[in-house]
Amino acid sequence: METLRNAYNYLLGQGENPAVGTDEIFPLYFLDNLQAGRVLVLSQTFKFNDVLDPEKLHDGLKKLIQTGDWRKLGGRLRKKSDGNLGLHVPKEFTKERPAVQFSAEKIDISIDEHSIARQFPRATDSPSLHPGQEVFEEFSALSKGPKTVQDYLQSDHPVFRVHVTVFTDATIVVFIWPHAVSGALGLKNILSAWSEALKDEGNIPELLGAGKDVLDGIGTSKDCTAPYVLDNVELRGWGFAKFAFRLMWTVFWRPKVEARTICLPREFVSDLRQATLKELLKIQRTDTDAFFSEGDVLTAWLARFVSQARGGTRPAILVNPLDVSGRLKSALAPGGLYVQNMAVALYTLVEANILNKGSLGEVARVVRLSIQQQATEEQMRSQLRHFRKLGPNKMQSLYGASDSHLVAFSNWTAFKMFEAVDFSPAIIKRSPHSAGGKPVYMHCQSLSRDSFMRDVFATTGKDLDGNYWINGFLYPEDWQGFEDYMQNTKESSRRKLETTEDARADISTQ
Repeated sequence: METLRNAYNYLLGQGENPAVGTDEIFPLYFLDNLQAGRVLVLSQTFKFNDVLDPEKLHDGLKKLIQTGDWRKLGGRLRKKSDGNLGLHVPKEFTKERPAVQFSAEKIDISIDEHSIARQFPRATDSPSLHPGQEVFEEFSALSKGPKTVQDYLQSDHPVFRVHVTVFTDATIVVFIWPHAVSGALGLKNILSAWSEALKDEGNIPELLGAGKDVLDGIGTSKDCTAPYVLDNVELRGWGFAKFAFRLMWTVFWRPKVEARTICLPREFVSDLRQATLKELLKIQRTDTDAFFSEGDVLTAWLARFVSQARGGTRPAILVNPLDVSGRLKSALAPGGLYVQNMAVALYTLVEANILNKGSLGEVARVVRLSIQQQATEEQMRSQLRHFRKLGPNKMQSLYGASDSHLVAFSNWTAFKMFEAVDFSPAIIKRSPHSAGGKPVYMHCQSLSRDSFMRDVFATTGKDLDGNYWINGFLYPEDWQGFEDYMQNTKESSRRKLETTEDARADISTQ
């Protein structure tokens, strides 16, 4: 009924819920209001190999939101006169206007007896593919709350929604929020503080920046005048038109995309990095600038698959979010946590011949060089200055050649999401495979259907055993090829490492 009422109100020009005069108003900031993120509502799903008490989880989250400036996160999403979003927080949280929308369901069977829940991905010894996030949407109770930003604006729902499903040996927890309120780092901080609030003697950290943007003054004309390093290759005018037309044409002719979850074991990724590095050292004949991380290698490896699957003739634009908080530490106050969007974009431009014909190490080196070039404090301030100058649509720019293939990434590994969550105070019963109140699996998804969501890889991070979990969005026919690609990579990495070990053994016996 609420959906019908909202639709009726919208047609009558009453699209937004009226403000309550006694509410306290908290701001959302300029990065929160960028078009790419503000339209999204996100859902983070956790699987625990423990039976958790839903009421304890609920009480802990309420306790957090009722502590100091954390009350900001019990607000209602509202649009200001300038079109930007803000949060209206009830003067007092009540049953009618709660701090968080919470629901729970108990299913008196093992998770392995449930036709859908038993399909939740589990770590494997070899790289493997698993069902995508959409398979598990029934555990989000989507019919009980907002699914779009407009739904939030047309209702009095708090921004946080939690649904818990309890089996006899496991628990599924789903946390839903508008991206405008927080990015990945903010989510990690919420989960960490929620975990602390569950403890009887928990020390809930202070929420910083609730009323003032920590990035105020950063990226202004007075702050930084250095040019952005990619300004000369920004896609503008006819170049952008060609790029956009090619992308829209692809979406029109190839509308169907399939999401799958990828598990890459710790040993597989370690071997891939070592083999890739040795390959590059052999080509360069020097170890100068030869470092790259596991994340660099995975970006290169995934981008190469996409490029080859699309014909292998075009250059690529690889886009990664780049968190600024760790690189602008002088701007952040110590002793508390921030919950706001604090990411700019990292663009890696890879020529077609390097991406498709060079060694994987050469591609990974291009990724690493783009980080070294763009992740400096000066360059991040320059990009923030560019963001502040964006027009009314607040769409971020793209950089590269107009015939480039776009491959988008996100990587939450550095945020250590699996370690941030500790729901052990809410454990009722441990299963034989208990992780002590920590999640054994998680994924994130957007609740809106985006036809442009293709050739995208979202890395949730490493689980407690060091296995990588990645959500991929490719064409359905790509996935068999990707499965072969994983197996071939595993065998190739081992051969390269064994060759090196054999060579060392020969030298040692001489």
